Amino acid sequence: MSSDNLRKLLKKYKTAPKQFQATSYWSAYEKDILDIASNINFENFRSGNYPKLATFGFSDGVYNKRFTLWKKLLLKLFNIKERHTTPYSLQAADIHDMAYHFSNIVGENCNAKTISDISASSYGNPTGLFQVNDQQYTIPFLSYYVRYCFAHKHMSFKGNEILVELGSGSGFNVEVLKKLYPEMTILCFDLPAQVYLCENYISGALGEENIVTTEKTLDWSDLSLIEKGKVHFLPNWMMPLLKDFKFDIFWNAASFGEMEPSIVENYLSYIRGNAKWIYLLQMKSGQKTTGKAHVKKKISLNDYTNMLDDYTLIETQDAYSSISKLGGNYFEGVWKL
Repeated sequence: MSSDNLRKLLKKYKTAPKQFQATSYWSAYEKDILDIASNINFENFRSGNYPKLATFGFSDGVYNKRFTLWKKLLLKLFNIKERHTTPYSLQAADIHDMAYHFSNIVGENCNAKTISDISASSYGNPTGLFQVNDQQYTIPFLSYYVRYCFAHKHMSFKGNEILVELGSGSGFNVEVLKKLYPEMTILCFDLPAQVYLCENYISGALGEENIVTTEKTLDWSDLSLIEKGKVHFLPNWMMPLLKDFKFDIFWNAASFGEMEPSIVENYLSYIRGNAKWIYLLQMKSGQKTTGKAHVKKKISLNDYTNMLDDYTLIETQDAYSSISKLGGNYFEGVWKL
């Protein structure tokens, strides 16, 4: 996907209805992300050189033990060479090993496809890549697998589903799902810069032959041209195309919490009655209302429940990554029509 297409997306975005423009939360990052997207080196964009991309999931960092100058001098003075600085003397390799085994156990408990069957992409030169047996992983990759396990426990994926994700961000969730279920059809909706970056990543991670680009979808007037088994990328203002489109799963992780309730209600108006299942991972009490990145009005778990009153809430639980409970009081929940 060329930067020319990013310009086309931005041109259309400027004329999109207000309810599809960046919310107050994302307005704080919009210019920086656009600047990065316009000049990014995709061969190296997961190396840690673009820390602001972590705001929507491109976070592949690894722990580096760093000391200030005075600490280095003290260590040298007292000849302390083997003193561990991490809790319980853990090293990065220990954390990787625990994350893998935790993910594997979660998968077994949820009767999910095993994590040992898939491997994370090295596209973009991720700094946190590590190997287990013949496969390679990152902590974020394993964390997205853990989310899939919770969803699968209730939805029992067959592999031929149509899944719609709003706010695909990095695309790591798409990567995990498509590697587990190659025949799954996925539609990814997001803001211009985000969908541009996600499309480029998935193109590198899964292969260009497995995606349908925004260059093709941008002028669609309906969803009749969807290609079975492929990942489709669409800008967020094309969500109204879902109004009369029946599909299996709607997925949103974190981004609803970065919107005001009225904006979320608008997006859900295209989902309700069309999706058989809904997976949400959100902050229980919503984002902050002050600071650089903030929302004007918080949205809570109760709001989601009220907005989805035609659905049955099957289960909610505290959300975990592959190494810890998520900070920010996040929950994940599954609803069924």
